[in-house]
Amino acid sequence: MTDLNTLANLAEIFGAFIVVGGLGFGVVQLQHYRQQRRETAAIELLRSFHNPEFSRSLRGVLALPNGVRKRDMGECSTEEQNAIMVVVLTFESIGVMVFRGIVPLEMVDELLGGVCVESWGRLNQYTQDSRAESDRNTMSEWFQWLAERLAEQHARYGRPAAYEQHRHWRS
Repeated sequence: MTDLNTLANLAEIFGAFIVVGGLGFGVVQLQHYRQQRRETAAIELLRSFHNPEFSRSLRGVLALPNGVRKRDMGECSTEEQNAIMVVVLTFESIGVMVFRGIVPLEMVDELLGGVCVESWGRLNQYTQDSRAESDRNTMSEWFQWLAERLAEQHARYGRPAAYEQHRHWRS
């Protein structure tokens, strides 16, 4: 009878180890899944702005003066309106992805943080005018949110250029 009790106890202990091991394996798999999701999101992020249309649009936006007013632009051509829309929608999408934790803010900062803040500086007043005109304060909300978070991070921590910060890096 004692041998049977001993075997039962050993089976319970073995079962507990199996359950703990299964939980540990599940946690590791979940971490791998999250990392894979971040990497996939980063690749999609790169694709979102590595295309000729975004490059052309961004050049157009960065050529605008800081704080340009909608009225100062007169009648924008359809091409100019489209350029602004492409840049705004791209940064809107990225802002939502950062907020949802899909893409880390640090990655966005490294890839195009300065460009985002500069674009917002040029389109901020234009956006305020558009919001007032349409009575929709949610217009470009995630673009603004993202640019403000990046600007806060730059003000708080600064950010040396990658070529300076990682000067001694070797693969």
